[in-house]
Amino acid sequence: MKKFFSTLLIITIFNLSIIAYSKEIMVKNSIKIPIIFKEIYTSKNIAENQKIDGEIAQDIIINNTTIFKKGDRASLNIAEIKKAGFVGISGELHLIDGEAIDTKGNSHTIEYNHKFIGEEKTYPKICLACGLLIILAPLALFGFVKGGQAKVPNNQIIYTALKNDFIY
Repeated sequence: MKKFFSTLLIITIFNLSIIAYSKEIMVKNSIKIPIIFKEIYTSKNIAENQKIDGEIAQDIIINNTTIFKKGDRASLNIAEIKKAGFVGISGELHLIDGEAIDTKGNSHTIEYNHKFIGEEKTYPKICLACGLLIILAPLALFGFVKGGQAKVPNNQIIYTALKNDFIY
């Protein structure tokens, strides 16, 4: 009789532990996912339609379960690039949606839409328009005075959002 009850107790505990581990978590699309880039990306050294790799900056925990772990891979897509040009025209870099990898290794689409703009140098335009500095005007025309390249900030957190709900 003791063996019967101990066996029944072991089976019950085993079944309860399976039920506890199979709990599903609904991850809503309103969850913000912080991403950080370790490398320096500028409008000069990357191309359109390229993915730039970063990593998740903080653990995302829902119901005591880690969904996205700090250091896991994430990426964003380059939609448009405009390199810095003549006469002080600044560069532009437009980042859009990408993907983040959860702790199970599944990929999830994230939303992001931001345009980074480099430093615009206005003095070459003024020199050209006024014609005051005869030496500087030709230099600006031939590209000796360029605007700043657009740069994705490295080691700075960028907040993205999940595009769709999912069950973890």
